[in-house]
Amino acid sequence: MTDDSVADDPDLATLVDLLDDEHVRTILAATSAEPLSAAALSDRCGVSTSAVYRRVDRLVDADLLDERTRPRSDGHHDTVYVATLERFELRVVDGAVDWTVDRANRDVADELTRLWGKF
Repeated sequence: MTDDSVADDPDLATLVDLLDDEHVRTILAATSAEPLSAAALSDRCGVSTSAVYRRVDRLVDADLLDERTRPRSDGHHDTVYVATLERFELRVVDGAVDWTVDRANRDVADELTRLWGKF
């Protein structure tokens, strides 16, 4: 297995199991475009928020999704999720199976600027 960012990636079976779930793929695609709350993801996936939380927990454990805090103008905060998975590649060459997990490199300063710009 090849990975440039995390030494303890989930095994291939875990990754394939996660990515085999249509709702997981929807969560990853949606959160790659913008940070979203569990309620927003529930609407996008058409499943309950508890079903979203189960998937989000597995994705966070696999380091494919980050949990972030989004400040609101009323002083409260929301929890939102951001995909860290940028690319998953599986190769079968010369009798060997190899996979690569590439994660998005998000600059914290850029992310804060983008978040504050929404207020």
